[in-house]
Amino acid sequence: MHFQPLLVSFCYPDLAQVSDNVTFMNTFPTDKPHLLQRLEQEAHIWLTRPEEITAADQLQEYLSLLSVREIERYQQFRFDEDRHRYLVSHALVRSALSAYVDVGPASWQFSSNAYGRPEISGPDIAPSLRFNLTHTAGLVACIVTLQLDCGIDAEKVSARGNLTGVAEKLFAASEQQALKGLAGEALLEGFFSYWTLREAYCKALGVGIAHSKRNYRFLRESNGQWTIDIDAPSGDAMSSWQFALMKPTTEHLLAVAMRTADLADKAIVTSFVVP
Repeated sequence: MHFQPLLVSFCYPDLAQVSDNVTFMNTFPTDKPHLLQRLEQEAHIWLTRPEEITAADQLQEYLSLLSVREIERYQQFRFDEDRHRYLVSHALVRSALSAYVDVGPASWQFSSNAYGRPEISGPDIAPSLRFNLTHTAGLVACIVTLQLDCGIDAEKVSARGNLTGVAEKLFAASEQQALKGLAGEALLEGFFSYWTLREAYCKALGVGIAHSKRNYRFLRESNGQWTIDIDAPSGDAMSSWQFALMKPTTEHLLAVAMRTADLADKAIVTSFVVP
């Protein structure tokens, strides 16, 4: 199926309107079996604001959770802000996974594929937990699913670089057309909607955004749901995917992609926590 450029008009709520399905809690739920059971019908997104976590003893505790390899990576960051965001994000992932099963946050082991996508490699546990992580200025988030390939991306919506040039290299013709004529906040929202959806999709596939292709496009349906239109030679079925785009804060856009394999869509539960 080869598609023709399609003009899509953006009609978003004001960026100041935070998604109404975001909840706030101080810690993770304590009923692990119940939380794990919920993953049969749900996907969980855990978020935190890294700049709000500054206590020295808490940060030292986070550091104690990391593997030797993670500590080496942590020490390689040149800027304190990047180092801090890395620490909080990896503490969040480890704590989130431990909310489902009786495995301590420091006990998780990870391996990465050729493109750097991390997966759980140990310890051996019965449930097949899958996860993906994203962090940007002011926000860290991870998604946890049961068995499903998943990807997540969050971006702070702000002017930077040559967005039009990036769109010309990575976006489908219809997506580029949709951005033409937009300016200011509308252009930023449009660009980062497509960007985060593409990033989340690529991460769910296990590749990076550099491998984003122009043989598919994202479409926003009249009911507000996002779908993907894929050129037939790609070999990927459109019905196999579930996408969501949300505003977890007044400054950020967040997208998720899940390969549901023609199963019913998952309810997406989004919660702010302190790991």
